[in-house]
Amino acid sequence: MRIIYPLNPLESKEADEPYQEEFSFLKSNGVDCSLFDFDALDFDEFRPKPKIFNGDVVLYRGWMLNPERYRKLVDLVKSKDAMPVTTYDKYLNCHHLPSWYDSCAEFTAESRFFADDENLTKNVEALGWGAYFVKDFVKSNSTERGSIASSPEEVTEIVELIKKYRGEIEGGIAIRRVENYNEETETRYFVFNGKAYSPEGKVPEIVLDIAQRIDAPFYSVDIIQRDNGVYRLVEVGDGQVSDKKTWSTSIFSKMLLENA
Repeated sequence: MRIIYPLNPLESKEADEPYQEEFSFLKSNGVDCSLFDFDALDFDEFRPKPKIFNGDVVLYRGWMLNPERYRKLVDLVKSKDAMPVTTYDKYLNCHHLPSWYDSCAEFTAESRFFADDENLTKNVEALGWGAYFVKDFVKSNSTERGSIASSPEEVTEIVELIKKYRGEIEGGIAIRRVENYNEETETRYFVFNGKAYSPEGKVPEIVLDIAQRIDAPFYSVDIIQRDNGVYRLVEVGDGQVSDKKTWSTSIFSKMLLENA
């Protein structure tokens, strides 16, 4: 397996800063790693160094890509006669909330999905939940306003903030029931080739169950405890673009090394 990273614009022989330690660890352990100009993807330019060879199986580790840009990356990898570890369809299986929701609905907050159009306020009002967690299919609102609304009008306000600060609504609008979580208990796990990995060695049963339900090669699973102690699924994400969170670079990299 070859792992490709976005290069550091100020030092072309290094990975971009958040990935440099991981890149260096894997290279020193014999994994084939390449660097490429992330911004050049917009111009259909893709010249990884060292180059991708015919028959390489390629894993991307880097910045989040919307579906259009990920499709472009997949096509550029294939143009080198190589194959991505994660196909476009498998990427969407984890990247967009509705794609994984039905298979994991019992583990996560009840959710409904709507278009960002003139019917949004009416659709939210019909739910009658009283409180609503608002996000698009990928991200929530990152401003101080937060993501919890107490009325359909506040839902619209949060949606407008997402548009303003993220530049777009990706996929559509996800409205989730509000559950009472112990925020300090949230932990990110990863699943690679069906095997669940933990930053601290122990994998909760809920993660093992989810690993049997999500059809994708590499993804993250965020788990949290409700205030009654029950484990709940916060979200699933494509592992290629998921932050390590509390994982040490060595433990995370050893997981990649095991699957390389």
